[in-house]
Amino acid sequence: MNTRSIRSLVTIFSLALAPLSLAQAGQNISSLDTGAGQYAANTGAQLIDPNWSVTLLSSTGIPPGGIPNGDAYLVPNNIGFPFGYWVDNDTTSSWVSYSYPLQTGGDLTGGWYQYQVTFTAQASGQAGVRWLSDNDDDLYVNGVLLGSNSGTFAAWNSPVNFSLVSGHSYTVDLDVYNLPQSYGNPTGARVEFSGDEGVEVSGPEAVQFRSVPDAPSRGVALVLLVLPFVAAGSRRRRQIA
Repeated sequence: MNTRSIRSLVTIFSLALAPLSLAQAGQNISSLDTGAGQYAANTGAQLIDPNWSVTLLSSTGIPPGGIPNGDAYLVPNNIGFPFGYWVDNDTTSSWVSYSYPLQTGGDLTGGWYQYQVTFTAQASGQAGVRWLSDNDDDLYVNGVLLGSNSGTFAAWNSPVNFSLVSGHSYTVDLDVYNLPQSYGNPTGARVEFSGDEGVEVSGPEAVQFRSVPDAPSRGVALVLLVLPFVAAGSRRRRQIA
């Protein structure tokens, strides 16, 4: 057997093993749920979600919890208010917010907060996402609007489906607007993913952009779509100057 034949066999063998290696390196997409795997420990100590980030996109002033530093802090299970209004944390996911401790007093700044996670699909297939927020929200995948809600903190929306292509990167943005109110005005977000059997992801990866929503959402406008890979640069929202 000549050298060229040996090299060809090595290449074929390597390509055959590549999908197996990617699958072994990945995790189920539900590992990206906010607060995933941290329910038992989430009893009051400061905990930070390792996958999600949060950024202040716009505001009329400095929020009561200060300017976010990028960390998404878990809201403790035993905090009391706003639970009773918000869906309780559980073993699948938890609420996250821009500050620790959670600010539960008045907030008149009308801030837009962007909760974001970026990952790479290790296999192709269908994924689903559902979310909660206080107050209004828009959810995007790679800049494509999947759904908007108004005040969905007491009940989950129906999951919205999108497609994943193996090897492609995806950025999920949940942009949350906190309506100004002089008392009892916390804000936060919560996200859960589901997917076809065998759909795995790796990440998160570095985020390279931030965007500003055009206006607070009103009403419910969920859409079901099959989403091909879309470059992050195709966003239509205004960029921060």
